[in-house]
Amino acid sequence: MEDLKAQLEELKKKLEVLEESIDPVDEVMLSIKAHLKRKLEGGKLPELDEEKATKTLKALANPDRIRILKMLAERSMGFKEIKEALGVESPTVSHHLKLLVKTGMVKKEEKYELSSNGRLFLRLLEIMTALEEVEE
Repeated sequence: MEDLKAQLEELKKKLEVLEESIDPVDEVMLSIKAHLKRKLEGGKLPELDEEKATKTLKALANPDRIRILKMLAERSMGFKEIKEALGVESPTVSHHLKLLVKTGMVKKEEKYELSSNGRLFLRLLEIMTALEEVEE
């Protein structure tokens, strides 16, 4: 019995070391797990909302919007900084940011910031593109 207790304590220590060494980006995956766990307390995930899913996918279906997410993952940025980094006209940047804010991926404080949902979707895009090349 003492041997089992010692093994359990050693495993707990290893787990603590592992948790401390988690890549900050993978913390997003842990937050997904926690979020899903809360949603699953009722026994299953809520029914898929096709309209919401479509809006979210449309917001992600543009290279400039993905670039905005990537830039905001690095730091908060003002409108002018985003416009200059993308090299596009103000109405286009405004449209992109409006969609990203509306879907909850970006939030507007003093500057534009990536929300936790934005980090999640950006991480999912990274995972999807790492899995397989998409052929057209």
